[in-house]
Amino acid sequence: MGDATLINLRRFLVIFVVCLLFPFTVLAKEPLTELQKIDALLEAVKTSDLTFIRNGKEYSAKEAYQHLSMKLKNAQRSWFAPPKEKWTAKLFIEKVASRSSLSGKPYLVKLKDGKTIEARIWLEARLKEME
Repeated sequence: MGDATLINLRRFLVIFVVCLLFPFTVLAKEPLTELQKIDALLEAVKTSDLTFIRNGKEYSAKEAYQHLSMKLKNAQRSWFAPPKEKWTAKLFIEKVASRSSLSGKPYLVKLKDGKTIEARIWLEARLKEME
């Protein structure tokens, strides 16, 4: 084999390896922003088939989603809240989605097996799955 053939073979191999690896770099996911995580948590609430308990009353997943969405919008508009882009998923769980603003009672989630846990624990588990 001549030098030209070896150079061409090396070029081919480099191009071949790059072509093999390129799809994996394209498929690599960008990490979610904090606002995307909040949206994903709200979507997890909405699409779950769990029962949410607020101040002793049971609500559907859709009703819980609507309530938490409204609460988040109100919280983000508050004069003492950080700007919307500064919100984190943990802040959302802690300040909006864990307890009643009126009574201070924790929100609860009734699981499929009938067990009841705090909504904070359920939401933190969903967040951990995302990260």
